[in-house]
Amino acid sequence: MSEFTIPLSRVMVLERTLEHGGTATCKLQRPEASLDAQVYIENDNTTHHIKVTMGPLVSSLTLPRRLATKCQSLRDFLQDLANGRADSGAMSEEALALLEAQDSVDEVLLVGQIAYVINTVNRALPLGAVVTNDQGEVCAAVTGSDKEHLAAAVRAKLQPGHEGLGECA
Repeated sequence: MSEFTIPLSRVMVLERTLEHGGTATCKLQRPEASLDAQVYIENDNTTHHIKVTMGPLVSSLTLPRRLATKCQSLRDFLQDLANGRADSGAMSEEALALLEAQDSVDEVLLVGQIAYVINTVNRALPLGAVVTNDQGEVCAAVTGSDKEHLAAAVRAKLQPGHEGLGECA
């Protein structure tokens, strides 16, 4: 049986998506089958944050923006996932919880704000978030017991007229 590969035309779409961010569907092919990978890319000034879904498999990758071989690295990562060669292909429960918390917090952000969600060392409040604006100024810093609590804490800090860090917008 042959391996899944990405046709050159799809590599070019991946390259454009990698540079500009957003989503793309990447079809991996082999003679007897094909597989669609949903690729979501979020960029900041220094890195590409990539989330890939292939059926029930979810994985992520972070690449430096200045890496000359970043497109080839992404292509190889996708092919390795499709062909079962990536040991880190399945995300841990902790990683999935962070992604879900990130999604919940992103829903309460104002235009021009970016949230960074992390694990904390506090067992009672295991999730943390720092929200910045486009200039990198901190607008909110909170912790939470779960994704809903974390999103509510961010929303409370970002409410217009709330005194404190949420005033930067």
